[in-house]
Amino acid sequence: MVSKKELISNLNTDLTKEYAAMVQYIQHSSMLHGAEYVEVIDKILEHAKDEHDHAVILTDIIQYLGGIPTVEVYPRQTSLDNREMLYQDLNYEYDALNGYNQRIAQAENLGLFDVGQKLRNIALEEENHIIDLEKALGILKIDP
Repeated sequence: MVSKKELISNLNTDLTKEYAAMVQYIQHSSMLHGAEYVEVIDKILEHAKDEHDHAVILTDIIQYLGGIPTVEVYPRQTSLDNREMLYQDLNYEYDALNGYNQRIAQAENLGLFDVGQKLRNIALEEENHIIDLEKALGILKIDP
């Protein structure tokens, strides 16, 4: 079980990733090219706004728990290849969802069920981002 101090540190790491995802999505939206990506660009800009909103929620949670929200930004990725950019975004989302699932358990182990619920709401949006990106990349998950 993690301490409240460790939870705050983990949430700050998540915050660096939200900042990075927002920047990366904005950059990727400007670099995607081709008619087949017009709708994807709009979705990616929506994702950037969601990442901003997640960052605001995280800063509020961190401050509520007695921490200081970070201003550090996790490393970003870029490419000139459309599919590679989308895979970069998808990998960020997989990482984010995994992190939030861990953070939910950590918060609830500390009896912070309100924090766990806020993190669940973020995790749900991250899962929707994964679905959008998998569809854009033609990833079809069928259970045989």
